[in-house]
Amino acid sequence: MRSSSSSVPDAWPYVGTRAYARADDARFVGRETEAAEVAARWRADPITIVHGPRGVGKSSLIAAGVLPLLDSYSADVLPIGRVSRRSSVPAALAGGGRNPFVLALLSSWAPHEAPTHLSGLTISAFLRTRPLRLDASGAPVPIMAVVDQVEELFTAHDRQRRHCEQLVEQIFAVLDGDLPFHLLIAVDDDHLDEVVRHSGVTTPPYRLGPLRREQAVAACRKPLAELGHTFAPGVAERLVDDLADATGQVEPLLLQIACTALLSPPRPELIGDLDGPDEAIAAYCRRQLEEVAADHFHADPEKLRTRLRETFGSPEAATSPEAATSPEAVTETAGLPAPVLKALADRYVLARVPDASGWRIWHERLLPALFQGGALPGGAVRIRPDERLRLAESAVFAGEFEVAARHGRLALREAGHDGRLCAAIESLLGDVAYLRDDLDEAVTHYCRATQLYVAQPGTDVLAATLLTATGRVLLRQGRTDEAIRKLQAAARRSPDDSAIQTELAWALWYGGHERTAVDVLDDALMREGNAPEALQARGEILSDLQRPAGALRDLERVRPLQQPSTRAAYALALALSGDVHMAVRAIPPMETVQDGSTLLRAARVMEAAGNHDEAVRLARRARQSTTSPLLPPRLAAEADRLSVTEPRTR
Repeated sequence: MRSSSSSVPDAWPYVGTRAYARADDARFVGRETEAAEVAARWRADPITIVHGPRGVGKSSLIAAGVLPLLDSYSADVLPIGRVSRRSSVPAALAGGGRNPFVLALLSSWAPHEAPTHLSGLTISAFLRTRPLRLDASGAPVPIMAVVDQVEELFTAHDRQRRHCEQLVEQIFAVLDGDLPFHLLIAVDDDHLDEVVRHSGVTTPPYRLGPLRREQAVAACRKPLAELGHTFAPGVAERLVDDLADATGQVEPLLLQIACTALLSPPRPELIGDLDGPDEAIAAYCRRQLEEVAADHFHADPEKLRTRLRETFGSPEAATSPEAATSPEAVTETAGLPAPVLKALADRYVLARVPDASGWRIWHERLLPALFQGGALPGGAVRIRPDERLRLAESAVFAGEFEVAARHGRLALREAGHDGRLCAAIESLLGDVAYLRDDLDEAVTHYCRATQLYVAQPGTDVLAATLLTATGRVLLRQGRTDEAIRKLQAAARRSPDDSAIQTELAWALWYGGHERTAVDVLDDALMREGNAPEALQARGEILSDLQRPAGALRDLERVRPLQQPSTRAAYALALALSGDVHMAVRAIPPMETVQDGSTLLRAARVMEAAGNHDEAVRLARRARQSTTSPLLPPRLAAEADRLSVTEPRTR
């Protein structure tokens, strides 16, 4: 997360505190040697890790330095991947056992693909749906993929831990497979050990450090020159020397803050003698404190500043690794809970001290703003509504739903008549409600977002995505007929999307329209014969309909079977085809399963195996399950049949 308050136009984000983008490669200077080395490693090795302290410029290096060095004819280069979600991918699409991090990553690797089409795919399945590109000799070219800011995986809220592990498992399953897959991971120093431990990589990671003096001077001159400004002789050098530490190195973020300040108020074309950058850095820090205080301290930055003083005691202790305060002490004695620490770290106010498992102020140049106070000129922070949306997305990712809702409401109030922005905000508010299990509120916001998108040209895919998300929520509520109508509307807007057809088929199945559900899946698979979600759905439904040959044929095509419902359907199809011994072995563990359909499939396998007591117990659990959607009529009758007899005592 970067500051939202730069006065520099959005067309020039590389002058402010945001990372460079791929389109900024002509203006990216000073890191050419590092970019070439990382690109060479990435081409040569299946996995390359780039690490460094927060704010050192890893994202900029990859986007504007490394990617432009890759030849698109000799490599299949995916867009930069992230695991944090966007408001264009409704949270409800990742419900029902799907992995939100995998969906977010695939959506960033395929930004023009409908999220509905990606929602049920594993990373391996996604890569195999893409045509394998060949070079002039007919050999496959490497698939070059980036996962940036991997630390987001390890800082997600606790409810997402299993999803984090699944994503890591999927990534390394691809690396162990037969695809020509080359992965570049960017991670901050705090979480490097976790990435190395998961990956088992033996090649030393590449560390990106601060800018050297000559790099900083070049990085200072070039972007401002693009805006029509030049430095008088020696001025850029003096600015860099002022920012340099004792070793002569410069933190890129401090340089960006200082250069941004040069443009507000507007400067003449020739920039002469400058005041020091301290006031610009102090203003940056005060702005970050005001933003965090608005989220966590009732808009009282002085209260937050007081907590920081109580935590660190003195400016000397604040930046000293030896005197770093433990996270427990920060939380318990100074009233700084984990969300506040994370927000301050995201804004480069605090930094971890890994060896001491503690915290320090990110840089000593921030100390005046932290320990002397002072208000921002011009009053409170003014945050643009699109920036508020980004803050809300980050808060959702961190599990701070109240903060996300506050930013969303404020953004909606300030967005005016920007229909697309209002729709994205409404979708975000729908996500907040969905993740809080307020499903009625989620439906309300998703419907509003859909109406806003429908009023905009060229938004059929976005509207279809939201209609699909709404249908999933309605089905979870047991409002089957309404879910069918929403999903039919989604299918009309995106008729070639097999994932939407699959969602519609499930709604029809749970509504008791069995033949129509199978017909919809047949039609989807006629259009896209290898659609894994449609194959999986048809295989599960055919097993429930006691059509084992078709079920086994479909499910064999989507192996490995990862979801318990699919594995139970495969086991039932085996039992119905006569291979009862193998069917019993194929049943997944049932101890924690709550889904009625999955439990009933296992019960029917146990019945075929002659284990009457276990069949009755599982059938009763299936009938008593309150997990939505509930059993469809056919399966409810089957559960009743199996449940009528008392289990035999052993």
